[in-house]
Amino acid sequence: MREPDRTPIQRRDILTGKLKQDSGAESRFLHISSAIVTARPDRAAELARHFATLPGTEVHAVQGAKIVLVLEGASVGEIGGRMAEISVMEGVFSANLVFEQILPADEKEALA
Repeated sequence: MREPDRTPIQRRDILTGKLKQDSGAESRFLHISSAIVTARPDRAAELARHFATLPGTEVHAVQGAKIVLVLEGASVGEIGGRMAEISVMEGVFSANLVFEQILPADEKEALA
């Protein structure tokens, strides 16, 4: 199996979208991340509904001010860009990645 690119990533690259993959290119890996978003308690349910409409984003729990998300994307830049977008939404105090897993997009690569 081919190892994912381990080139150092700068925060600015994520925020500016430099790491987003070209829409025409096909990724060889699937990135799956979990995140905890802390929001105003009175806005948490509303924000969770909005997060669920974002591509590759699932809401797994809402409790008080905490929202648990699972994000999928073709690159770390795609997920980082979505996290940056979430973190600046009105009513959001913080958005932090908790876990990331990188899987081969092709089952044949997974067995190699």
